[in-house]
Amino acid sequence: MKNPVAVFVGVLFLVIAVQAAADEPRPYVRTVPLERVYTHSGGYKIVYRTSRLETAENYLPARWFGQAAGQGEVVYTNRKAAPYMQVYYYDGEFSHVRLFVRSNTAHPSWGLLPNRPEERERFNEVGDVLQVRY
Repeated sequence: MKNPVAVFVGVLFLVIAVQAAADEPRPYVRTVPLERVYTHSGGYKIVYRTSRLETAENYLPARWFGQAAGQGEVVYTNRKAAPYMQVYYYDGEFSHVRLFVRSNTAHPSWGLLPNRPEERERFNEVGDVLQVRY
């Protein structure tokens, strides 16, 4: 303890760093492989498998994807792992989703939904939270 001021400043810096880290939201990203991605004027319908190997689907409305800092982003890629999605959570709450899809829309992972009123209604029913069954 030759320099108590240096020790005090070090401890103060450590306390401030711990407090700043505790205030930041904790991110969590879940990657979900997709079976198929269907396009529609109302958005995207995704089909995937749950951990119990059951087929599940979600509707992602177009309003999530067309704006800066929206809740959705589409990334076109030629990766063999595509299609898949990454679902982002901050402090346990849904933040946004990234769809990684094949650039070639003729790929078998792409599909087209018919433009029927019942399909459009399903996109309108979706709120601002993505409910993914794992």
